[in-house]
Amino acid sequence: MRNRLAILTVATLLPLTGGVSIAAASQTAAHATIGPVTVYGTVDDCDSGASPDSVKIKAGAETKVDNSLAGNSNSYSVIFKKVPTGGSVTGKPTVTCDDETKYKSDPFTIKGSPTSSPVKQKENLEPQ
Repeated sequence: MRNRLAILTVATLLPLTGGVSIAAASQTAAHATIGPVTVYGTVDDCDSGASPDSVKIKAGAETKVDNSLAGNSNSYSVIFKKVPTGGSVTGKPTVTCDDETKYKSDPFTIKGSPTSSPVKQKENLEPQ
């Protein structure tokens, strides 16, 4: 009798705990909805006096590059698509100038949207 009761209890609770796991996984997946984050700003010249040619920003699992600075007004813009909603990642920028010199700018926090809507974030880059 005890064995039957134990088997019935397990058989009754097992589907319930599986349902809870599926519901938790669904909530986690819903929270992970991602809106694009556009990071933009201006870029200072290199210490050598050369004009910036490109900006590369590594943020979490993504690395984005803007190669359109040559002959431009020292403005850049990149779009990150893997910044978690309500979360953040650290952006680590590197600027390459037209004489092939490079500089790293201070790391900064890229903040995900509190919703899944697009976000814009201004970050001006200068040598450390």
